[in-house]
Amino acid sequence: MTTTRADASNAEQADAELYDERRLNVLVRFSASLRWPMTMIVCIIAAIAWGGGCPPLGVLIWLAATIAIRETRAAALVRLDRAVTQPIADRLRQVAGWTLALGLAHGSAALFMLKLDTAYDAVLTMVLISMSAGAVSTTFTVLTAFNVYVGAIALPTFVLWMAGGDALHLSIGLLVLLFMTVQIRFARQNMQLFEESYRMRLENVALLRQLSLEREQLARARDAAVQADQSKSRFLAAASHDLRQPLQSLSLNSGALTRRLLDGESRLIADEISVGIEALRQMLDALLDVSTLDAGDRSPTLQPIPLDLLIHGLGARFRPAATSKGLLLLCECPPGTVVISDVDMLQRLLSNLLDNAIKFTPSGSIRLSAAREGGQVRVTVADTGIGIAECDQARVFDDLVQLGNPHRDRNFGHGLGLGIVRRLAQLLGATCAIASAPGSGTRVTLDLPPGDASAPVLSHAARHDASPSYPSLIARRVLVLDDDANVRSAYAHALQSLGCQVCCCANLPDALTALTALPGQRPEIALVDYRLSEACNGLDAIAQLRAVQPGLAAIIVSADTSAALRERAARSGVPMLRKPVSEAMLAVVIGEALQEAGV
Repeated sequence: MTTTRADASNAEQADAELYDERRLNVLVRFSASLRWPMTMIVCIIAAIAWGGGCPPLGVLIWLAATIAIRETRAAALVRLDRAVTQPIADRLRQVAGWTLALGLAHGSAALFMLKLDTAYDAVLTMVLISMSAGAVSTTFTVLTAFNVYVGAIALPTFVLWMAGGDALHLSIGLLVLLFMTVQIRFARQNMQLFEESYRMRLENVALLRQLSLEREQLARARDAAVQADQSKSRFLAAASHDLRQPLQSLSLNSGALTRRLLDGESRLIADEISVGIEALRQMLDALLDVSTLDAGDRSPTLQPIPLDLLIHGLGARFRPAATSKGLLLLCECPPGTVVISDVDMLQRLLSNLLDNAIKFTPSGSIRLSAAREGGQVRVTVADTGIGIAECDQARVFDDLVQLGNPHRDRNFGHGLGLGIVRRLAQLLGATCAIASAPGSGTRVTLDLPPGDASAPVLSHAARHDASPSYPSLIARRVLVLDDDANVRSAYAHALQSLGCQVCCCANLPDALTALTALPGQRPEIALVDYRLSEACNGLDAIAQLRAVQPGLAAIIVSADTSAALRERAARSGVPMLRKPVSEAMLAVVIGEALQEAGV
């Protein structure tokens, strides 16, 4: 407590010293500004005395002495203002002393009244009183200095007028005294205003400093929050990547298991396992999309996309799910319609909209359509579902919001789909709007820029999503290169159940050996993981495999789906799949890759 009081006392003393420093600085500055006007006034006083019959020598001595005192005082004030190491109280006392000396010099001019007549006395008095009045604007910040200056001028003038004895002289003397008191009161009022202004300025400075400090704190908090959010997103991306490895094994083994001859109960268990794995895969896909989009790790690769092929492919993919609920899925798009977008992002966005429409439409139909409107291509997903109240329409694009799922039934998903739609639409620069009413269905529109149909490009991801059927892979020779033993085993089970001949390798040297071991039985296609435990990655491994066996078909499989990796795979002409890959998807992509390679 004692320390706190001492600190407070020291702070108050420091503030008082700063205030006194400001008072001195203002007095010095104002006094300097009136230096030459005051010289003219004392010369006028000398002229009045000279013209009124005062001894010229006495007038000249007074003029010289007054100017010398004024100049000496001016130099002393500047020196005192700069002497910051000297206590401010001592400097203020010296200011008062020098100002008293100047006041006595000016006030001594009243002695000329002993030689002047009444008219000259009145003129001289007016000049002296105006000099003291002018001091209100120059020395009011140090009241002691002002009081002694005004008193040194007014009191001699008052005494000399009162000495006249008659009514006129007495009246003028009293007026001089009255005017002196008015000046002192006016100076005090100015001093009060100055003090209030100074305190207000200090408060404003303190407030600005506090606001600046709060802004800095808010900026640091904001930066910390952004960093924490990005760290969370990176953690989710890394965690979902690591979880995809065992999920890849589960997905392939589950597919192989369901293709075997099983009894009724075993078949039911296998189907339930497949459903659970698919739900887990969808959840991981959603988490990865959210985390990578929030972390800013994905950027769109814009290219011309034949929208009619994409829409009809999505229709083929989602029609079985719609039909199982008794819904009619309609897909409409004029042939040759092309938009500029990222094919993977656009497909993901529309897939989420279709999936959401199917989940929340108990009966009726769902329509996926596209049409030119103005300078844009408008894609529409309309359903006859439960609808959304106007007050809730903005909320449905928030994460984990499921308005039509009050009991959190996981069959309706996890509430991430439309949040991903919002993020993808922002990345693509597309305008996304929703129109809905309870019981009247929902209509979501997406405006995309049109493209040139001369050279459309559609990625492998869009094509194989539109091809759900299993191609024939009987006796196809497949080389699997993956450093995870469980994943290799799952690939072997899945591919063998599809009729393939499988050779699994844990590293690149073994894979190169497999290519040369049996020339007549060389693999027709290589299924390669991107992140191998050795120095090279999957794309480098494919390049070395093709150096030994030119024209070898190849597919990259990875849990890493960054834009940079997708671009590298596309430049290498290698299809890329994101883990976990289902048996059906694997069969489709292998069939496509073999067909493109002409094998």
